[in-house]
Amino acid sequence: MQTSAMLRWLSICLLIALLAACSAMPGASFGSPTATPTENPTRAACPVIEPAWVKPPQDEAVQGEPGFGYYFVNEDSSIWASAGWADDEEFELRAGGEGVKVGWFRPAGAVLEVTGQRLDGEAPAMEFHASCCYPTRFQASGLYFPTQGCWELDARAAGSELSFVVWVEPEE
Repeated sequence: MQTSAMLRWLSICLLIALLAACSAMPGASFGSPTATPTENPTRAACPVIEPAWVKPPQDEAVQGEPGFGYYFVNEDSSIWASAGWADDEEFELRAGGEGVKVGWFRPAGAVLEVTGQRLDGEAPAMEFHASCCYPTRFQASGLYFPTQGCWELDARAAGSELSFVVWVEPEE
């Protein structure tokens, strides 16, 4: 009887040691995790550029006195991109759907070209739509992201450039 009790005790110890060794192996999991990640690791790896809280230039195409808001601004302040989604917790950049309206300031009358590419995976190019021929610095546009992910946008006008990185949420 003592021998069978001893064998049972050794079997239990061996089983515990085996389970402990297996749970320490990469990729192994037993039972439910005790904590769930609060942030998508892909989003955490995206080098998002935070917009600045600044007052945009005055422009006759924009009604009223300019007020402070979130903008991406290049070094010489010749190109500005509004980032209205930055101060609205309910509104985020989303893939698909109707896209997002973005107001730009660029050298007066210059043609604005904006491209976007996904940094963290394959995706069709971002679409940029803007009406022609705004004679002042202001230019309205629509941006359409085909997929969620980490996107770099590049804007060019009259020899000036602005680049920034944003995170785009999945379509609702």
